Amino acid sequence: MSSFSLTVAVTVWSLLERGNRTLQIVHTAIATLMFLLIALYLYKSAQLASLMVHRELRLRMTVDPDAGFITHVKEGTVLFNACAGALAKSGVYVKNAASLSALAAAHVIAAEGNSVSREGYGITKSTLAQIGVGLSDDTGDCPVRIVLEKFGPAFAVSDVPDEDGVFPLGADFAVTSDKVTHILTAYYVSRIFTNYVRYNRVSVICALAAAAVLIILRQIMYSAAVIAVWTAFLLILVRQVEKRTTRMTFAMIADYCR
Repeated sequence: MSSFSLTVAVTVWSLLERGNRTLQIVHTAIATLMFLLIALYLYKSAQLASLMVHRELRLRMTVDPDAGFITHVKEGTVLFNACAGALAKSGVYVKNAASLSALAAAHVIAAEGNSVSREGYGITKSTLAQIGVGLSDDTGDCPVRIVLEKFGPAFAVSDVPDEDGVFPLGADFAVTSDKVTHILTAYYVSRIFTNYVRYNRVSVICALAAAAVLIILRQIMYSAAVIAVWTAFLLILVRQVEKRTTRMTFAMIADYCR
């Protein structure tokens, strides 16, 4: 707010004294700084929003033992954090971004502990069939390791910490609920993740290209504004992840993943 107020004041001053070259330079510098501060604010907002579920689950750890698995989900990019949080709301914990990408590209899905007798097996298999993905009982057919059952940390978590001191999940996906439908949730969120990563990459390329052109044209202030627009788009993607995963239906998942 201070930067915005200062920018407005200098803008008015520069308009009143159009011939003052020094004042114009000061105006450009202050306005550029304001847009960069806005970009930083929006990016930090996206980070905080993406970790909202992580914070909520850590608070629930004392009353919900399964919520403790969130401590083993390594934080990464903003989009990964948002998707990992969306899965964690359903009791599904993902190992890393590579696990999401691998599941999204899978043509056959299988899970350890799955069986025909599990709740939701039929609807999950039929929904995946509509998408063009098979549900197999042979875990060797699936490129990622999915574990579906109630289990303790000794089973789900590796005994060796990574470089950040975090004990990663032993499986790519740890499903702490007995519902096989959560396999479908994991696939759906994985597809959202890969799609939104693609959108974000395109937006980054466009933003950098536009900023570079504006710098060449000596429009530095507007190049900073472009960066602010990109961070706003990133925040929108985080909110879209939350929106798409708040109320999931089989029909909605099938339509999105086709």
